[in-house]
Amino acid sequence: MTLPAQGPASFADRKRVLDRLTAWIDQGAARPQGLAIGAWGGALAAALSISLGSLLTAQAGGAEPLMAVFPILLVTCLRLGATAGWVCLLGGLIGAWYVYLGRQFSFVINAQEARALIVAFAVGLLMMGVCFLLRSSQARVQASDAASRTLAEDLAKRGEELIGLNASLTMALEERIRIEDALTLSEAQFRASFENAAVGKVQTEPRSGRIVRVNAAFAAMLGYRPDELVDRDGWELTLDEDREADRDAYALVLSGEQTAYIREKRYVRRDGQPIWGRVSATVARSPKTGEPLLTVAVVENIDTEHKAKIALVEAKQDLEVSLAERTDALAQRDVLLREVYHRVKNNLQIIDSFLVLQRARLTDPEARAALSALRSRVFALGLVHHQLMGSSDLKTFDIAPFLSELSRNIVQGGVAKDVTISVHATPLTVGLDFAIPLGLIMTELVTNSLKHAFPSRSGAIEVCLEEAPGEMVILTVSDDGVGESDPLEPAERSKTSLGTTIVEALVKQLGGHMRVQREYGSRTEIHVPGPRPE
Repeated sequence: MTLPAQGPASFADRKRVLDRLTAWIDQGAARPQGLAIGAWGGALAAALSISLGSLLTAQAGGAEPLMAVFPILLVTCLRLGATAGWVCLLGGLIGAWYVYLGRQFSFVINAQEARALIVAFAVGLLMMGVCFLLRSSQARVQASDAASRTLAEDLAKRGEELIGLNASLTMALEERIRIEDALTLSEAQFRASFENAAVGKVQTEPRSGRIVRVNAAFAAMLGYRPDELVDRDGWELTLDEDREADRDAYALVLSGEQTAYIREKRYVRRDGQPIWGRVSATVARSPKTGEPLLTVAVVENIDTEHKAKIALVEAKQDLEVSLAERTDALAQRDVLLREVYHRVKNNLQIIDSFLVLQRARLTDPEARAALSALRSRVFALGLVHHQLMGSSDLKTFDIAPFLSELSRNIVQGGVAKDVTISVHATPLTVGLDFAIPLGLIMTELVTNSLKHAFPSRSGAIEVCLEEAPGEMVILTVSDDGVGESDPLEPAERSKTSLGTTIVEALVKQLGGHMRVQREYGSRTEIHVPGPRPE
């Protein structure tokens, strides 16, 4: 099989054909079916190489036909890959062999043909190697660009994370500084509060009782310096008699059965003297394990207070003994007073009996009247002692029932059998010094009304006792009788009337005054200061 020889062609024709071929290869490589189109492009390149070679001068004596093949081969290798380049190289070599040598194609070659093929093949291999290195470099550059982009994205992301982390770290550092400042301030405040406290403060190890820290107040309380108590056994400072009970009470706090250790105990001073202190201690524990870490105690010096309390208890006991003795004495006194009142009353009753006997022996009416008046006075005295004997305090009694009983006795013992008496007395607590004069005054006034106001032996007598403003007491004795027939004035009558003399003397004794009215009966008002409480 032979191929016809081709005639010479111009340079412009070759360039135009080469440009069209390059444009078509570029367009095919940009399509989705680039691989298939590349294979067809390789075959077309071989055909075009043969056509191009036929346009060259057969006897040019150079390698121009071969050189026209390699740009196409280079573009194909760069665009479509090494496989398409090998196809294009093979087709170009066959075409160039025929055109350049000007001979028909034959599988039998001579030395010149062999050299031409070797040269062409070597140049093709070199070009293929260059293309392979270029494509490898391009792939590595693309991979490096992708890695660089990924690295840049990672670096940007990492940078954002570092910025956020830096902001968080800055905030954490500021928070830590703030916490450290607060901790420093808290430690300073605690130190100032601990060292300068007016009461004693002690920190010890919970298990061993070893003293970790004490303040000046506690050390001064026991007569030491603070540094002399550090590392000492705290239980050694407790009095031997109190130590066992204190350990038992503290063990309840250490085991968690109680929340606080609060006791009043005795410490031992440096000079060996005991001193009382009130201790309030708590145990600080680990928040994770609950193990005791530190015992913090506040010790208050109550030695003076406790000794005063003991002295007060002793004084109270002595007072109770004295009070009991005095109560017994008062009870004995009450018994004696009641006995005295009872005996006075009995003695007055004996006197009254004597008067009754004496009156029975007398025949003179005036003498008998005088003895009756004396009996009324004696009864008044006896009734006062009877009231005192029945009172709770043996000093005072209510005068209202006293006046009622005294008035009834006077009327019943008088000669006027048809005379009635009524008593209106405000309850008033009085003593012996007030009751006797007032009772005698009322006795004389009622007796006087019975003697002078009722010649017809009938009528009414009214006794009234009331309190007045200014702490005054008014005793009023009135009757509806005819009044006294004695025309003398009260001052003149007092010279001849024993009853009037007694009344005026008793009113003066009580510090009061008397007013008498004798129209439509007799009315006598006694104004005296009220009894003053003792």
